Amino acid sequence: MSERGAPPEGFASPEDFLAAFSETVGGLLSYVDAAGRVRFASRALADWLESTPEALIGMTLAEVYGPETYRQFERWTERALAGEDIHYERLAARRPGDMRWLSVNLRPHRDPAGRVLGYFSCALEVNELKRTHDALHRALQHLASHIENTPLAVIEWSGSIEVMRWSPQAEAIFGWRAEEVLGKRPSHFGLVHPDSLATVQALTRELVTGAVPRNRMLARNNTKDGRTVWCQWYNSAVFDEHGRFASILSMAEDVTARVDAEEQLQKAAVHDALTGLPNRNSLAARLEHAILRVNRSGDRIALLFIDLDRFKKVNDTLGHAAGDEVLRQAAARIRACVREVDTVARLGGDEFVVLLETDVRPDTPGIIGERIRAAFGSDFEWKGLGVRCGASVGVSLYPDHARDAGALLASADEAMYREKSSS
Repeated sequence: MSERGAPPEGFASPEDFLAAFSETVGGLLSYVDAAGRVRFASRALADWLESTPEALIGMTLAEVYGPETYRQFERWTERALAGEDIHYERLAARRPGDMRWLSVNLRPHRDPAGRVLGYFSCALEVNELKRTHDALHRALQHLASHIENTPLAVIEWSGSIEVMRWSPQAEAIFGWRAEEVLGKRPSHFGLVHPDSLATVQALTRELVTGAVPRNRMLARNNTKDGRTVWCQWYNSAVFDEHGRFASILSMAEDVTARVDAEEQLQKAAVHDALTGLPNRNSLAARLEHAILRVNRSGDRIALLFIDLDRFKKVNDTLGHAAGDEVLRQAAARIRACVREVDTVARLGGDEFVVLLETDVRPDTPGIIGERIRAAFGSDFEWKGLGVRCGASVGVSLYPDHARDAGALLASADEAMYREKSSS
């Protein structure tokens, strides 16, 4: 017995096996690319066409068969290149006066993203079926081996969206064994997370109705052991010869690690890691947006620049761990002093900013500034110790004190230092 993935006994390489298969198989086999050109032809097909495999490579189907004959089956090739599995029969002339019926199967070939790259064609004379049955059976075994060993979960759904095929990798990703899910709809065993249910239903409806032949989606899925995973799904619809929806073939990849990493990167880009507040970049974007809005509405926005008093002494005497804890508690106190619609951001170090952009009356900044100063009147706690740290607050108004975001921030900063210097 040869090892899995190795060529069969008696063949030096997979290429040797393919060459022998091409020379000896009785079926009229070919591979046609997306441009409609022949890229592979078996010896039997070349003999049928009174040509050679090498001469057929690169020719269009119209050139191989002639325009008139090609028009007889052109619609089927177009549908195969659009992603459909096709079976049809036609009466073909082997030679003038020698007419034979061919049974033809066209199977699309796709890349991992679901894009059709071409199709495989297998045409059989009726009297060749028995002779080629064994070869076809071996080919199907090879295909089944690929399905079992692909890193993607392979799932086939019936016309009523019930599981018809559940590959070993589907079990590895989701946890359910094939016998537990065959004949069941995904809702019967809770495959789809509620957060993704609407998306999955909408994209499945696209396939069932024929609106699209294939699609892809990112969805949250549940596993048998209660975990939630993110999966990238690649789906294609199959229709019968009458154009009726028949099934869906899905391939799924567990991309949880990628999604989690992207979320962490996105969060790090706009949030301060220590306090969880928006960072300087996020504040700048919100401030620019607020200025554009009030320029249209004629309203006012306010910026409060907050600097902690005696914070350097905390770091110098108790260490940076204590300083970090004070900053976290300070962020929470500031957040508690403002409204839900207001923005609290950390610029860095012991500097915080509050952006007021909704219903800013003349006295609003002063009221919130006093709340913040009062909130810093009580000690912070660090390992049972009381840590005193006050706050200086500077206020700047737009458009009263500045006409752009940078100047507004600088104006609030200057106002804060004036307060700190006078205290």
